[in-house]
Amino acid sequence: MPSRHAPKAKQVGLADNEDQPQNRQQSLSPKDEQFQQTQQLMGRISDKLERVQPKHQKVAESIRAIRSQGVRLLGPGSKMSQNVKAKMVALYQTAQKQCESEHSYLEQVLADIQRVRQLHLRQRMADKLSRGSLMVLLAQHAAGLPLYIGSIDGHPPPLVGAIPQNPGDCISEGDFVAAFVEEIWILAEVKKQISASKYEVKDVDDDDDDGEKLQVVPPTRLIPLPHFRADPRRHAHALFPVGAIVLALYPQTTCFYKGIVESSPTGPNDDYMIAFEDNTFPSGYSPTLPVPQLYVLTHCEVTPQHRKRKKSPLLSDLTDEASSD
Repeated sequence: MPSRHAPKAKQVGLADNEDQPQNRQQSLSPKDEQFQQTQQLMGRISDKLERVQPKHQKVAESIRAIRSQGVRLLGPGSKMSQNVKAKMVALYQTAQKQCESEHSYLEQVLADIQRVRQLHLRQRMADKLSRGSLMVLLAQHAAGLPLYIGSIDGHPPPLVGAIPQNPGDCISEGDFVAAFVEEIWILAEVKKQISASKYEVKDVDDDDDDGEKLQVVPPTRLIPLPHFRADPRRHAHALFPVGAIVLALYPQTTCFYKGIVESSPTGPNDDYMIAFEDNTFPSGYSPTLPVPQLYVLTHCEVTPQHRKRKKSPLLSDLTDEASSD
């Protein structure tokens, strides 16, 4: 199970008395630091939300101006003179700037909301959770994955839906990954980058009572989870197609297994339907199971190291275990 020790959060505005800032910072526990950060973010979100309506009002006014001027300048029998054209172009440019300003501002609000979600997740993961509570938390985390909203003609960046991280990019501390440990892909959290070729990760299902049990894993055996969901209606190319071979989290477990996409999401909140590779079934695959976008990754073949490792459980055993839970 997850350790009680939460990752250290960044200190923000803790010292009102400049004579003793260091002592006051050290007096706060990691949990208190995260609580303070959450409160500060909530206050900032509240302030920003009050400014959303005035910005939206400016957008509405600019659109009304285009419509009213269009009716007057481009009515029946009107000719598109250079003067009329210049006026309409100016109105459209103003409306575009207002829309871009509102879009950028809303992105800032959504980013702050996502930071609050991440802090809450870390606080919960720091508690000693039962297996059932952990499964619920992981499902909530998947449901709360933000939807990518980009420009109309833009292409989604890496870590949106099925788009993998660029080779050579670093993985940030606190990010969740699939980590190949003891011949099995597990769901883990990156705790620290030791070097360009080594990361320290923690199994999210670690139940060691003696403290955090960290594993040192090379980046070639880490697959970052997506940071955004892809919208099938706008960015279908950022989703795995039917028939794709993937690595997916088996429901009610913290292990990833090879599977095939039987159906892709048709809406932003839909799951993939995955048939997992399992030789205990006559077809060689399990019945299809729903898996959220967050837990469906590009399949990666790994050459096992030549030393004794923990044997991977069969999917049929996991099915029985999930049923008993």
